[in-house]
Amino acid sequence: METLDTYKAILGEIGKLRSAKSLLAWDQQTHMPGAGSAARADALGKLSRLGFELATSDELGQCIEELEARDDLSDEEAASVRDVGRQYRRQKAIPPDLFEAFTIAQSKGQAAWAEARAKADFAHFRPNLEKLVDFARQFAEYYGYEDTPYDALLEPFEPGMTSRRLRKIIEPLKAELVPFLERIAAEGTPPDADVLVGSFPVNMQREMSRRTLEIIGYDYGSGALDDAPHPFTTEIAHGDVRITNRYEEDDPVSGLFGALHEGGHALYGQGMGENLYKLSLSDGASFGIHESQSRLIENQIGRSRPFWRFFQPIIGEFLPQLAGVDAEALYRAVNVVSPSLIRVEADEVTYNFHIMLRFELESALINGETAVADLPALWNDAMQRYLGVSPNDDADGVLQDVHWSMGAFGYFPSYMLGNLYAAQVATALRADRPNLDAEIEAGDFEPLVSWLREKVHQFGGVHRAEDLIRRITGEGLNAKHFIDYVVGKFSDIYRL
Repeated sequence: METLDTYKAILGEIGKLRSAKSLLAWDQQTHMPGAGSAARADALGKLSRLGFELATSDELGQCIEELEARDDLSDEEAASVRDVGRQYRRQKAIPPDLFEAFTIAQSKGQAAWAEARAKADFAHFRPNLEKLVDFARQFAEYYGYEDTPYDALLEPFEPGMTSRRLRKIIEPLKAELVPFLERIAAEGTPPDADVLVGSFPVNMQREMSRRTLEIIGYDYGSGALDDAPHPFTTEIAHGDVRITNRYEEDDPVSGLFGALHEGGHALYGQGMGENLYKLSLSDGASFGIHESQSRLIENQIGRSRPFWRFFQPIIGEFLPQLAGVDAEALYRAVNVVSPSLIRVEADEVTYNFHIMLRFELESALINGETAVADLPALWNDAMQRYLGVSPNDDADGVLQDVHWSMGAFGYFPSYMLGNLYAAQVATALRADRPNLDAEIEAGDFEPLVSWLREKVHQFGGVHRAEDLIRRITGEGLNAKHFIDYVVGKFSDIYRL
């Protein structure tokens, strides 16, 4: 068999195992009974080990080495060899027994986190987290790094990103947005958020989210919507991109924005061709670029004035208490700026502060500068420093996010980068489509999705994040677009 065919065949086998693992992981978060967690951990561990052994096989390594020397590959094939080669060399450094043990610890960690969060008891999760941190530190040493161990963990989420560069990105955001937040608090005229106060049946919120996903172009023929403790989108296989969401009875828009956010991720996944999946390029350009698609749909579109002029009758249909609230009042109410405890419900001005504090804590954790036992107190202190609020319990504090229970250290900065990429992409989008606001107000999302398909989705992971953003906008990552967007939008809303 020709080398390229052998390479693709191996990726196909890895893809089948990955699909099975994704399905089991999705079920664990949605429908699996709690008593099945131990058996599920073992099953996931076994599948992960089989996939790991294939992904680090000498046969795949030989294919990569031969293909890297060729100049007759398509752009997609060359990108696949580039990325699979990078992953191969990282994974090859990890002993299979260690990786299997880590996967089992991941599964047990997620189950322990869910229980700990329900009980608001960090102590219940602490032993699991200590094991996961230990695995992460071991992996960082096996991977190697130039500056800090944390940099080795950033690489799979944001190739080429480092702690040093992140701090440079954070500096102007802090310099501009901290004073702006203070100005909003001191001089702004707050919108009336009381229009969203009440009790709103979860079943109606769920149906509203389902309708909203249809409106933005999510294809249920290739997906599904389920409940989970923490919203996420997962690609089971090509043609199967699923969304999960959660709802709060006393918050009529938490589930709505969760659906829009995950819908942005899912549109990205559904917009990729089968060939990208077969070549292991369906994760996108980077996690930050993936996040840009969710934040663009959730915020740039879903929290815009044109969207609420369109959506006002729809929210009134599902939640009759809001039928008499006009579009402008709804638009202003969903854009209240208020430092809050929960990252996924944070407003656009303060959201990045949540990521900054997580970056600060987890990098210190991985770099050995702090201990797991100290996290609750350090978390509360950081929340006070960044946002001026402190959680009453661990559920709304250090336990609110699922990522650490998955061992996904290095993931959080992608959320901040996603905001920055989203604003920069939106600048280009509006330049190309000057009638975008009118289209959204009319409920016509097809031009928006088509533009994203053309500029972002179709490429999957063919281009690196920095290359892709240059192709779309003509420049590298530039935080100024986000700062200008936030200051302009909220100066208007707060009548500054």
